[in-house]
Amino acid sequence: MNTAFAPLFSYLYRTARQRAIKKVYARQEREGRPHDLEEVVEMGDQKLKKLPLWTYSFPIPEGIGRYMHDLYFPSPLTVAAFKDDLSIIDIWLQLGLGGACIKTIMREPREGNPRPRLQEVNIDGQNCLVNAMGLPGHGVEGKIQELEQAKIFSHHRPIGFSIGGSSLEEYQRVFDRVNAWMKERENFIFGALKLIAMSAREQQPTERPTIPSYFEINVSCPNTPEGQQMAQHPRLLDELVRYMRERTSTMIGVKFSPDTKDQQLLEFAEMLKAHQKTYMNLGNTTSRTCESVGLPKEAISIGGGGLSGPLLFDRTFAMTKLIAPQQIPIIATCGIDSEEKVRTLQIEAEKYDAPLLVGMATSVVQDMYCIPRINRQLAKRPKSL
Repeated sequence: MNTAFAPLFSYLYRTARQRAIKKVYARQEREGRPHDLEEVVEMGDQKLKKLPLWTYSFPIPEGIGRYMHDLYFPSPLTVAAFKDDLSIIDIWLQLGLGGACIKTIMREPREGNPRPRLQEVNIDGQNCLVNAMGLPGHGVEGKIQELEQAKIFSHHRPIGFSIGGSSLEEYQRVFDRVNAWMKERENFIFGALKLIAMSAREQQPTERPTIPSYFEINVSCPNTPEGQQMAQHPRLLDELVRYMRERTSTMIGVKFSPDTKDQQLLEFAEMLKAHQKTYMNLGNTTSRTCESVGLPKEAISIGGGGLSGPLLFDRTFAMTKLIAPQQIPIIATCGIDSEEKVRTLQIEAEKYDAPLLVGMATSVVQDMYCIPRINRQLAKRPKSL
């Protein structure tokens, strides 16, 4: 599909989404239940999976890609680690993402917080999301079973694995299991290539292929009791990064909350620079109560959650401006929904030759066709501007 059609598809998507929200909310009101945006998301995901391929198959324009260490992202746009459904991530990749990070994987299955735990709010004319999901998921073993059937690796773009835990040992066990699975997968591909070469009587490959991937340590979830423990204990984080680096050569990043103080960010930057092939993800949700964003207290089951959306861009830019001089690679996340914002961040990072990608979440939920639209606009504007 030509990227010129992205604005039309964007309009249709946004219109359908608003109609779906009104329809679901009306039904919830009739049934005497509080508004629950998660029902809209679930319904929307099922409809997206039924769309024909041509409605979301967009090429990535040439010339907008970025390297981060030895990984090449054909677009600087990535999806932040918030989505659990790998089929939807696959659709977003086909829309033109340069890479994607899978929602934080925990060691054991989790139900997450009680519903409702996801709402949309309008603050100063800007649509944002408040979520208190609480990292629900099938645990590391369940996620590996899903990955076995996933199509996301077929695009040959970097796939990130966000890992979480309530202790250093739990982070290590999740990493160990995912890392072992990746090595098994690469060994399987290597064996298959050798068999193909043998049957064709060709020279056999001598190097094991590597799947473009990376790890991201989540130390910034505001919606779980243990969500930020690692960030509060820098020594443990340093030990975890060292543990992972001894066992993998892939890129390792750490995801920091916008609530992290500037001095702490600088200290973490120094710590991460001491390790090879690391980066900082600057931005996650910021903790807010329901009342502070104009929602009834019962709108979120635990009384509040993590705010995300365009309102957070100023903090994302401030963190990028703070860390870019440290010349550590950055994935700038939160509030990014336009080509202008992407370029603003790129220009700031380029002053110090700091590699920069952007992570998107709320903007993709609200309009997934922002991906080909931004890609097209980035390709049309010279890098010097």
